[in-house]
Amino acid sequence: MSRKSSFGYSSYGTHSYKSGGYRNRRKNKKKKIIIIAVAVLLVLIAAAVCIYFIFFNGKSSETEESSAPQVSQVSEVSQPSQTPQESSKDESSEIADVSENPNIKGYYDGNVFVYDKKGYEMFYGTESMAKQYAAVVSSIKNSLGNNVNVYNMVVPTHSAYGIPKSYRDTASDQKENIETIYSSYSADVKPINLWDTMNAHKNEYVYFKTDHNWTALGAYYGYDEFCKTAGIKPVDIKTLSSGSIKNFEGALTAATKTDENPQGNKDLISNPDTVTYYNMPGDYTCTLLERGTTEEKNVPVLATFAEGSNAYSVFIWGDNPYMKITTGQKTGKKLCIIKDSYGCAFAPFTCTNYDEIYVVDPRYYDKNIINFIKKNGYTDVLVINSVMTANTDIRIKELKSIIG
Repeated sequence: MSRKSSFGYSSYGTHSYKSGGYRNRRKNKKKKIIIIAVAVLLVLIAAAVCIYFIFFNGKSSETEESSAPQVSQVSEVSQPSQTPQESSKDESSEIADVSENPNIKGYYDGNVFVYDKKGYEMFYGTESMAKQYAAVVSSIKNSLGNNVNVYNMVVPTHSAYGIPKSYRDTASDQKENIETIYSSYSADVKPINLWDTMNAHKNEYVYFKTDHNWTALGAYYGYDEFCKTAGIKPVDIKTLSSGSIKNFEGALTAATKTDENPQGNKDLISNPDTVTYYNMPGDYTCTLLERGTTEEKNVPVLATFAEGSNAYSVFIWGDNPYMKITTGQKTGKKLCIIKDSYGCAFAPFTCTNYDEIYVVDPRYYDKNIINFIKKNGYTDVLVINSVMTANTDIRIKELKSIIG
C-alpha cells in the first residue's frame, strides 16, 4: 500500500514516521511488557494454588492460620492495576480531560490517528531528542551574542488536548518533552511556554481537524504569549478584519490517501476545515523568494487566492526559503523568525511590532542565517516549531546547516 505525500511540513516527511517506526517500536515494546506481565501473573496464580493445597488440605488449623498472610499477599497482586487509574485522576487535573465517550472509538488510518472525525499526529518524541534540540537553539544564541534576544517557542500539537487521556497515554508526554527542552539550554534563550495557554483555549477552534497545523486563532494566542515575554504590545485581534477559505482538507487527510483509497479517510472528508485569516493594518512591503525559484518578487503578506488542499498557504504564501516584510512601524527593532509550518500562521501578527520581519524556513534556506542577522542588525530571533518537528533528526540537521 503506497501512501501519497502529504502537504506542508510535518513528521510525515520523515522516513521513520512514514514507515510507522515510532509507533511500531512502541507497540513491540508494549507487547513484550504484556507478555512478561501475563507470565508473572500465571506464576503467582500457580504459587497461590500450591499454597492452598499445602496449607489447607489436611493441615491443622494452626497451619491454616499461618497461611493467611500468604493469601493476602496474592490478593495484593491486583492492586497495581488500580494504582494507574487513581494516579491518572491526579494527572488529568492539569488538563481538563476530554470526555470518554464509549460510542466514539479512536483508530489509526495509516499513521494518522482519527477520533471523533478529527485527525491527530501522535507524539513519540524522546528526552534525548529534546536535549539535542535545546542544544542547537542554544548554539544560535551563543553565535549571536548578548546584543540579540533569542526566543524559542515549541508548540504542543492537537493530540495533547483533543483526545481522551486513555489514548494520549499510548504516546509520549508532550508537556514533559517541552519542559525538557526549556530546561536544557546552555545559553540565555527565552522560552515561550504555551502549554497552559493552549489548554485554556482548547475548546475554541485553535487546531485544524484535517491538518497538523494550528489555526490563525491558535497562532494568535501563541503570538500574545510571545509579546508578553518580549515586552511588546500585541495587536488586538478584535480590531482586525478577516476572511475565510472553506472546505479545506489538510495534510492529515492527504496522508490517509492510498492507491486503493485515493479520496482519503471518509471521517475526515466529512468534516472539512475553514481557514480564517486576519488582515494586518498599516503600510508594508513584502519580498518573497518562492521555493524552486531564484528571483524575488513583491507580494502581499497573505495569499488570499489560496484554496483547496493548499488553503493553509494563505499565510505568508506557505513554506518558502524566505520572506522579508518591511513595515512603517519605526520601533527600532527587527525580528528574524526561523520556523516550520506553524510559523506561517504566526508571522503576520508581528507586522505591528517590528520595522522588519525576516521569515526563514531552514528546509529551503541555503545561506548562513547568523551572518545575515548580524549584518542586517536584527534585534530579535524567534525559533518556532511544533513539538513534533522539534523531535526529529532532520529539523536539528536543518538548523545546524543554516547557522554554520
